[in-house]
Amino acid sequence: MTNMTVGLKNWTKVATGVGSRLVANILTIIVISVLVFLLMNFKGPNEIAISILGRDASQEQLTVFIQSNRLNLPISQRYLSWIGHAMMGDFGTSVSTGRAVLDDVFPALQVSATLAFFSALVGIGFGIVIGVFLAVRAGSKSDFRIVVGLIALAALPEFIVGICLYLIFAVFLGWLPSENSFAFSFGTFGDRVVAFILPTLTLAALIVPQVARVTRAAMTEALASGYVSSARLRGLKERQIVWDHAFRNASVPLAGVLGLNVAFAMTGTLSVETVFGLPGLGSMLVSSIASGDVFTTQTIIMIFAVLIAVVNIFVDLAVLALNPRLRFKA
Repeated sequence: MTNMTVGLKNWTKVATGVGSRLVANILTIIVISVLVFLLMNFKGPNEIAISILGRDASQEQLTVFIQSNRLNLPISQRYLSWIGHAMMGDFGTSVSTGRAVLDDVFPALQVSATLAFFSALVGIGFGIVIGVFLAVRAGSKSDFRIVVGLIALAALPEFIVGICLYLIFAVFLGWLPSENSFAFSFGTFGDRVVAFILPTLTLAALIVPQVARVTRAAMTEALASGYVSSARLRGLKERQIVWDHAFRNASVPLAGVLGLNVAFAMTGTLSVETVFGLPGLGSMLVSSIASGDVFTTQTIIMIFAVLIAVVNIFVDLAVLALNPRLRFKA
């Protein structure tokens, strides 16, 4: 068998593996869309209309609402109509604002995406640095104390961490504003940047423990390997050994964990935005559920599902890129 044939066979396996993961994520999104639609439409058309318009609405208003939103159609037909329009970029009209759902959701998505991006960036960065620090000092007193602290921090829910940071930096020290909604309604760009500090620190603080512990485990194993001993015998600097040799090999198991933490940063915005009053998807989801805004609720949940699926696909590609053995195994 020629080298070209072997290479073609290997890359065929890679394409098949990537394709299967892509299909699996697409099927997951479809299942989520069905479940979300069923949960949001399990009531009868009249009950849905009453939950949105209120019990003071007349029967004529209820009838008009049911017909305009096609609630009188069978649920399977309504789902196919909704998902078909959604694939074309039409997610319906918000019953709360009377505008297209995407017109309301897009500004909130920008806030949530910004919060998730910087939270993941700060949390993953500090987590890797702390994990490498602990691996180099594995077994020491500082290693034990920091690991215990990380475990305790990981056990705390988002809103507890957020409230503690709020009390420290906004109430007791007064370094940061106690109200963030003003910054997004009337504030300047600088006010909005400041408003992101506490929410970002809250999510980042919860990302650090897991990243640090996995980095510590992977780096401890890498530093005990034979190639690191050989590098030391060759007289390489310790910094070069740690980052250029050990960390490069430890990055493969880290890729999956980093992807999970990016997904956590996106879903963690739901509770953190509520705590700090950020006008993101989390706050919008709470208000849309409270007001019975079905189309907005379904859209927000599907956005999160698609974003997490995209993250999973990129993680799979990153693992394949970092580990040639997974690409070219027999």
